[in-house]
Amino acid sequence: MRYKTLKMMSLALMAVVSGCDKLHITKVGGPESESETVTSASLNCTAQAEEEDYQIFPMTSDGYRIGDVMPYFEPGTGEIFVYYLKDIWDDPSNERHPWYGFTTTNFYEYDETCTDALLASSDQGCDQDFAVGTGSVIKKGGKYYAFYTGHNPNYPSSCVSKKEGVMLATSNWPNQQFTKKANFSTIYPPTGLGFDEQDNFRDPFVYEDTQNNEYVMLISARKDVNGTWKGVLAKYTSGNLLNWTYDGVFYDGGADNYFMMECAEVFKINSTYYLLFSDIDTKYVYYRKSSSANGPWSKPTGIERFEGKGIYAAKSVSDGYDRYLMGWTHVNIGHTDGGAPGWGGNLVVHKIYQKANGDLAVTIPHTVENHLETTAYSLVKNSQWGDVTNTQAGSHSYRLYSPADYDMANVIFDPVMAERYEISATVNYVSSARDFGFMVGACDGWNDLFSLRFVPQENRFSFDKTNRSNLDTSTVPDNDVPFALSPGVDYSVRIVIENSMVVVYINDEVALSSRIYRAPGTNWGIFADHSDVTFTNIEVTTP
Repeated sequence: MRYKTLKMMSLALMAVVSGCDKLHITKVGGPESESETVTSASLNCTAQAEEEDYQIFPMTSDGYRIGDVMPYFEPGTGEIFVYYLKDIWDDPSNERHPWYGFTTTNFYEYDETCTDALLASSDQGCDQDFAVGTGSVIKKGGKYYAFYTGHNPNYPSSCVSKKEGVMLATSNWPNQQFTKKANFSTIYPPTGLGFDEQDNFRDPFVYEDTQNNEYVMLISARKDVNGTWKGVLAKYTSGNLLNWTYDGVFYDGGADNYFMMECAEVFKINSTYYLLFSDIDTKYVYYRKSSSANGPWSKPTGIERFEGKGIYAAKSVSDGYDRYLMGWTHVNIGHTDGGAPGWGGNLVVHKIYQKANGDLAVTIPHTVENHLETTAYSLVKNSQWGDVTNTQAGSHSYRLYSPADYDMANVIFDPVMAERYEISATVNYVSSARDFGFMVGACDGWNDLFSLRFVPQENRFSFDKTNRSNLDTSTVPDNDVPFALSPGVDYSVRIVIENSMVVVYINDEVALSSRIYRAPGTNWGIFADHSDVTFTNIEVTTP
């Protein structure tokens, strides 16, 4: 096979040694000239131990990860409060997913609101909120109302008849502990209407419907809809935030059947209303559109998701000018690339905006972009292979041409020795029968590497840990996002890396957030496989 021949040639010519120590960069300069024969130095692809010094993608200062987020903007101070479920469960504090919080004004500096829980779980095994779940915060007058899920894992038992219900706590300040309202009647699923009456009733989202002069609460639930069990969003209404009335099914997924549509929210941009929810099975965040706050809800003109599975339980918040989407990227069990996805992780934030056709798109927050592009980092080219042409003197701009499957063309760079940084480039392809893109954690330049790749024939951008020799059209990606691709078009790419967090922004339209332990401190580069593609102005910048 052609692949095996090329593999042997690659081994002979590149003399790759994987798993060596991290490289200390000493040389500085631009790309080698086109006429030079470039051979490979030793490559480093060893994953570094997971670190906890996150700034752009924060976790807690005491080493815990965060779960579902509930953002709230405080106009008086200009701060965004990011309430979240702390990944604590039956630890010595006897807490189960208590609410904690960050505040930020720029998304790269976060302060913890309180050293203690803002909303703690009960220590009584029969209480509905023996564990605490997701909710939302809304302000009325001078008081902050935190609606939350009371989740009791002891169900069923002699004293626990419902696994989940919606509860209320209030506070006079957004950065102080919420007091549970014992006189609030816990909201449970409606009886006799086909709901799952014992379980799956959570994630209250409350907003003000100014047109109808009432408050609306959406609750994620399960219901028998015309003989089929589906995840639905139940609607409740109130005039005072204290007394609530069931008002039917707000959305049942339409032609789609989701087991649970978690962490739903409704917001408005210009004249269009948007419904956002997380699918518990695929871990994707989907959205729908409507001209009315009450629907009917339809799928967007283009793609129905603008991210992969790395921003789960996402909710948005507006600061009066821009809207930001926040969720969490899971850790892997054992903090290895081979580990299964765990619950909880690091906060990730995108700016979300409306396109001309009314669909939604995401991009990097401008404050984070400016922060990351403060200082230019001197790239060092390690090696190249195949048909590679430097297209712009004095810059890292390359045309890569690969005439057949597995006939890789690549440029490999030395590791970036920085805690957090941004890789940027403009990508334009003439043709592609397979794929092209970026590699991280490269043990070699043709097979044993992690791919961040454009797949034009499938109109998607994908993260794959699978060795290149085993990649084909049946390979299930580790993470991907749909994105329509056409030859002859410039696509801007930003890759933000902080420890094991890797977030890719494509053309200021879609994003892909992933956990890649092999990304920091390892060799990386660009590649083309049966493609003709140009990467222009590859740059690395740091804060």
